[in-house]
Parts: sequence; structure tokens; C-alpha cells
Amino acid sequence: MSQIMQRRQTICSFGALKRVTARARRVVQLGARGYGAEHRNDDEKRKLVERIIEKERGCLKFPSAMISARGVRYSNDIYEKTCEKAEYEEYQERCERRMNTDLKHVERTIERVSVIERNTYVVLWTVTFVPEKITWLYELAISVNAEITRKDILDKMGERTKFTYRALFQTLTKLFLKKRLIIPVAKIEGRSTLMFTDGELFSHEESLTLVKCINKNEVKNKRVMRDVLEYLDCRKPRGKDFREWDILVGEKLDIYSVPGMRTLDVDGLEDFQQQANIEDATAFLGFMTVIVLGFGFGIGGWYFDSLRHDQLIQKMIEQGAY
Repeated sequence: MSQIMQRRQTICSFGALKRVTARARRVVQLGARGYGAEHRNDDEKRKLVERIIEKERGCLKFPSAMISARGVRYSNDIYEKTCEKAEYEEYQERCERRMNTDLKHVERTIERVSVIERNTYVVLWTVTFVPEKITWLYELAISVNAEITRKDILDKMGERTKFTYRALFQTLTKLFLKKRLIIPVAKIEGRSTLMFTDGELFSHEESLTLVKCINKNEVKNKRVMRDVLEYLDCRKPRGKDFREWDILVGEKLDIYSVPGMRTLDVDGLEDFQQQANIEDATAFLGFMTVIVLGFGFGIGGWYFDSLRHDQLIQKMIEQGAY
């Protein structure tokens, strides 16, 4: 008798579980299609959008069924267009692909999703990456199994910076002797406003916090400025060449308000070209010693060859040959 009762209880529990699972699946399906929204509060809808955004990857990517067949009005700080559905999907795929290809050691995070009014969501997100000019240092640290700490420099965006061999020597000494590296990564903070109608995305507005800071003349750090430009290159739409895109960026972004951006300088060459400006000859020699002896003639030679290559390009630009 007890076995029969246990079997009945098991059957009832299994039936209840199937009903709950089916109901949960139906809620998600209806939510994705925009139906039954009046039966869910804002918090439930926000969580639904969080799931669809693929939070673990940190990218704003929606199923094709959630994108309006009439197209999407897309805009960012540089570019805006009312796209057809296929064009919008292609642009988002292109941006994601270029971000993963062009930016080095990129990490993306969705910080928060909030509902500001019915069917309108605000997504705060960040993208961090290793700037191209110091990728060699990051990969060098990886090659020697160093402990790497990523740290952004947004707290120094109002400070003017200058390359010195003393600082580079100290960094390499710590890397070589203590196997530790604090790498100054680029950090881009953004805000996306998403608007839906009948469960379909029809408007996507995107803005970067640093663009506003630059145009308000709050950024004095050229490294931060270059980080923004490196990121914006990944947002270039298909059909626009880099020259045309650079003109658009220059029209929307007050690039030359940042000290050091007007001169066509190359990082690491200010002191290399003008030996009188080297802060400390001992530090410079120590730097060369650590590079060549500590990490090998191959790596040392490669680094100085890259500096000479940049110097040659700089001269070509100045002489109008590039």
C-alpha cells in the first residue's frame, strides 16, 4: 500500500514539474514575442532582457525574431542610420567580429540593465582591452608566466602624460625579477538605450562616456584619447573607408583638444629622438640591459627594431612621403 502511495506521489510531483517547466518556457516565449507583457512587472521584463543580451559574453545581441521587420533606427556618437533588419544584424555581427579581431585581449561586461519606461531599457556596459602599442608588453608577461593585473587609467584622464624610459625600466625590472605586471588597459564605458514595440527592437542608441568628456575638454591624457579612437575604429560601418570614417570622427570628436594629439608623435620616440630629454642615462642603460640580457637578444632586438621602424614612419609622415 505504501509503495502505491509513493508511486502516486512521484507521478503527481513529476506532473507538477512538467506543468511548471512548460509554463516557464511559455513565459519566455511570449516575452520574446512581446505578448503577455502586461502580466509581468518591470523587474521580470528586465531579467528577460538580461538573459537575451547574453550577459556572459557582454554583447548586445538579440535573436532575429526580436528585431523589427521594418528595420532599426541605430545611432552612436559618430554615425546614425535607419537600417533594414538584415543590415542592422550584419552591422552588429561586423562590430562584434572586428572587436574580437582588432582589439587585443578584449573583455566585455554588462554592468546593469534597467527599465526607464515601458518597453525602453538602458544597458550600461564596459569594454576593456590592451592597447595595440603595449600588446608586446602584455604578451611578454604571458610568455614568462607573470602575474598580470589589468588596471584602467580613467582616474588619470585629466592628467597630461609623457613617456619615460625610467618608468618602462621600472616596469620591466618588476616583471623580470618579481614576475608581476600591472598593465594599463583601455576602458570604454558605454550606454545603450533599447526601445521595443510589440516585443521587437526598433531603436538602438549608443553613447560613450568618454566622448562626452572629450568634447567637454575634460580629457588631457592622450593615451585615453587614443584608446577611444582605437575602439571607434571597430564601429566603422561597411562601405565607409578609413579616410571617410576619420573625417566623421573628427567632426564629432574634439580630438585636438587633448594635448599631444595635434603633433604626429609616436609613443616612445619623444625621448628616443631627443637624447637631451632622457631623464636618466642610467635608467636608459638599465632599460636596455633588462630588455637585451634579461629577456634575450631576440626580444630586445625585436623591440628596438620596432622603435626604429616607428621612427622611420614618423620621418616619412613629417616629410610628406607617407
